[in-house]
Order: sequence, then C-alpha cells, then structure tokens
Amino acid sequence: MATRAQSETVGVVLLVAVVVTLVGLVSAVALSDIGGDEGPLADLDVSANETNLTVEHRGGDDLAVGDLAIVLRSSSESRRVTVDRINLTDRNGDGQFGLGDRIVRAHGLDGDSANVAVVHTPSNTVLLDEAVSLRDPDF
Repeated sequence: MATRAQSETVGVVLLVAVVVTLVGLVSAVALSDIGGDEGPLADLDVSANETNLTVEHRGGDDLAVGDLAIVLRSSSESRRVTVDRINLTDRNGDGQFGLGDRIVRAHGLDGDSANVAVVHTPSNTVLLDEAVSLRDPDF
C-alpha cells in the first residue's frame, strides 16, 4: 500500500507560506498610512501670575497666530480664548508665532492653579497641555 504523506506535507507548507505572505502584505498596506495628517510640532512653555498668562515659543514650526486657541481650565471655570496679533510679541515682525516669540494676555481666572492647553485649530492638535500656578511664588 503506497502512502502520499510527502505530498501532503509539501502542500501544507506551501499553503501556510501563501497565507503568511498575504497576511504580511495586507498588514504592510494597512499600516503604511498611519499618521499621514499630523499637525505642527512646536516646543512651547507656559507661565502665569495672578493676572497674566505667558506662552513662549521655544522651537519647532512657526504657527499662524489666527490658527491658535488657548483653553484655560481652573477649578471653577473653563474658557477658550483666541490668539490675535495684539497679544503677540513678534520678534522678527513676520506675524507668525515663531522661535522666541511670546503671547501675553490676561487670563481672568480665580484660584491657585489652572490647566492651560494650546491648540492648533486647523489640525485640532494639542501643542501644550500643562498645569500652572496662578499665584506669585514669592507670596
């Protein structure tokens, strides 16, 4: 009686190779498009005192001032404010929020601390999300 075990084994190995190749190909195509629409990257620093909030651009992409919004959250309230050129200290006069530039504006919040988020509105990218003290550290 003749058996054909060798042919079965070769067939199974070829079938497994085809399936592994297809899974790898589909995975590569599906994962190659992840992260295609990324927003701008910028290194921002925030500080505050009892009346004013200061956001400083320390590096990265230049940002159009009209594309930024600042979200302020304290224990008692939350508000979203737009940024305009009046609040911008523009070091090179290009109208962009770039390296070394500062945004200074009154925050109008009560309490000892707040959370500040800077959002690039066209891409909805959060560029900064940080807690700050609203009290002068000397007191």
